[in-house]
Amino acid sequence: MTIPVAQGPPLPFEPGPYIALTETQRRRFDEDGFILIEDALSPSHVERLLKVVDTLYDNFHRTHGTPPDAPYQIRNALVHHEELFALIEYRKILSLVVDVMGVNIQIRTSHVDVRPPMKDHMDGELGAKGSFFPWHSDAPNYGYPITNGRIPFLEVKVGYYLTDLTEHNSGAICVVRGSHKLSPELIHDPDYHIDPEDIVEVRVRPGTAMVWRTALWHCLAPNLSGRTRKCLYYGYNHRWARPGDYDRQDADLLARCTPVQRQLLGSNTTEDGVVYQDGDPAHPASRYWRPEPGDVPLEAWAEKQGKKKRDKEWRRWKRRNTLPPGAVGAPVEKGHPGSPE
Repeated sequence: MTIPVAQGPPLPFEPGPYIALTETQRRRFDEDGFILIEDALSPSHVERLLKVVDTLYDNFHRTHGTPPDAPYQIRNALVHHEELFALIEYRKILSLVVDVMGVNIQIRTSHVDVRPPMKDHMDGELGAKGSFFPWHSDAPNYGYPITNGRIPFLEVKVGYYLTDLTEHNSGAICVVRGSHKLSPELIHDPDYHIDPEDIVEVRVRPGTAMVWRTALWHCLAPNLSGRTRKCLYYGYNHRWARPGDYDRQDADLLARCTPVQRQLLGSNTTEDGVVYQDGDPAHPASRYWRPEPGDVPLEAWAEKQGKKKRDKEWRRWKRRNTLPPGAVGAPVEKGHPGSPE
């Protein structure tokens, strides 16, 4: 009888460092400033969100009497419908956000963006100064600090695209690949010209998400299609920074939140935002700088997601490396260094 023999020692079990991000995605995010996640939303999820957006859009037109071809945005969108609120912690994407930003984060902004077809668009250079949507990077008034010629990594934004943007000039966002590593002052330099090879028109199918650094230069392509472009954006920044489209969320909303939701809405476990270190009133500290236990429940959430991934990777490792019982050179399962058991 032939005894199976292992073909050399198995590779050691080495779990990946991220909850959801792959090494390729990490490299693309760092180098290009964005990654695309196809089928981030299922078709049924897209349909539900479209119904919400259409209802809000119709209400806006009735209330303000705007023409049907007027673009529309609604800020702090998460308070306007449960479907929009639920996206703040959409697991498939929140895992990626935590991988690139860490756990001490909050929602900086959430908005609905609707762009109908443009009737009287004049052809011109994409994103030119004075155009309907010029090149820019996101920043508060007075700007972010610039360190060594670039903006530090302070925020990530997620775009959820609900309509078909696969055709040229359908109103898609355009980004300049790698521009987060450039000074934003160059955008306003008349002698600086963007290399057309670096411009990416994000032509994607419904349900695609883009995770991107908001220091990335971006503009919009004109919508010359016969369809209204509809998308959602959720921005995440660090809890020690200020939100962009709210100061404090409504108390009734916070009261019904889970701990993770409450954190993402910029709140602590209690209303008091200051803690006195060692109980000494001479040493106050903001809980956004010095979180108290329970203030960052996303940390435990991330640990749980990471364990699920490690367990899955461990099972995959065992399937690849386990030989039949009695095989020469079969790895020992119990107590294997790095195993989750």
